[in-house]
Amino acid sequence: MEENKAEKEKAEEKKDKLLRRHRWLWKHVLPRLQFFLRLRYGPFDFAPAPELEGSYIVLPNHSCGADQFFVAFSFLKRHMYYVASEHAFRKKLLGAVMRFATGPISRVKGTVAASTVLSILRWLRQGVPICIFPEGNRTWNGRSLPLHPTTAKLLRTSGVPVMTYRIEGGYLSDPRWSHSLRRGVLRGGVVNVYRPEELKKMSLAEINERISADLWVDTDESQSREHIPYRGRRRAEGLEEALFLCPKCGRIGTLRGKGNVFSCVCGLRAEYGEDGFFDAGAPFRSVAAWDDWQQSELRRRAEEGDIRFSDEGAEIWQLGEDHKMTLLGKGTVALDRDSLRLEGLRFPLEGMQEPELCHLAGKETMMFTNAEGSFELRFKGSPSRRKYQLLIRDFLALGQETAGN
Repeated sequence: MEENKAEKEKAEEKKDKLLRRHRWLWKHVLPRLQFFLRLRYGPFDFAPAPELEGSYIVLPNHSCGADQFFVAFSFLKRHMYYVASEHAFRKKLLGAVMRFATGPISRVKGTVAASTVLSILRWLRQGVPICIFPEGNRTWNGRSLPLHPTTAKLLRTSGVPVMTYRIEGGYLSDPRWSHSLRRGVLRGGVVNVYRPEELKKMSLAEINERISADLWVDTDESQSREHIPYRGRRRAEGLEEALFLCPKCGRIGTLRGKGNVFSCVCGLRAEYGEDGFFDAGAPFRSVAAWDDWQQSELRRRAEEGDIRFSDEGAEIWQLGEDHKMTLLGKGTVALDRDSLRLEGLRFPLEGMQEPELCHLAGKETMMFTNAEGSFELRFKGSPSRRKYQLLIRDFLALGQETAGN
């Protein structure tokens, strides 16, 4: 008993030491970071948040790579912990810096981990605010994504106030698919504050609806009014990760961005402007409009069963303890309605959770989970990872519809 008590006291002492360090760094380093990010992103305005006592949860939308800093600029007086994607910890240097400086709470993409929820609740009980990006992913086309399905339940269970926080201009400043930043206008601030007693009176569906409305951003709609220029070179490069289906020839994987022009081998050509819209000769006005058509067409082909993907230069890794990755195989990957395969490896879609994409250091990988564990699909070349994630999503949805009939 005495040994257990001593170990517990030692663990608490270590946690207090970490918390003091993180609070000191937040207070002294974060204000200086504003100057550096203004140089990279251009002018921005993040309004001071209301001051609340005790712990609370902050829920921002997720639009660009520096969102966590932008949110923090509104909370300079209150240190908080972030829920971060697990894949960021795999880079030894980056992971070590993150743990030393910020101590984020890890979440494995493609899973719903009870350990993540428990970590959040433990810090909240100790009076520490927590920041969660409830979409779980950055937007691909400038529109907000649906909230993670467990968000509303967590908010009501937490028993603490909840602040919603909306960032505008992030997508056009740093599109997820882009190879470069653009200088434009960024702004953000708290939208609403929900008290625990207010959340308890709402159903989970009502909470989800209110939060989604607070965080909603539609870049096409706002740019149609404001026409703010986001200046940068090579604006179309990397767009083939997001848009992989050509509306002119119908082929997949033949689109490429070079400079400010997005084109296909069939002759299709579209110039991507500083306002986030394509030129008048393009088949669609915006990335979002093109993506709407693309996802609809992909679903139609999935329903008809006449689609499969195959690309060379693929690798599949398995996630183990302490963020350790083990290479299982490499070669040509193939996806059809039944399974994802690579050489002698086969991963049936039945029992697989919907995959998620991870963005780190300008590259995308696809995380997927089944009864055997969590895995990652990587590519050495340039095939769109997103096309695999979307097609698996469609196949899984079709399988659920078939099972329900």
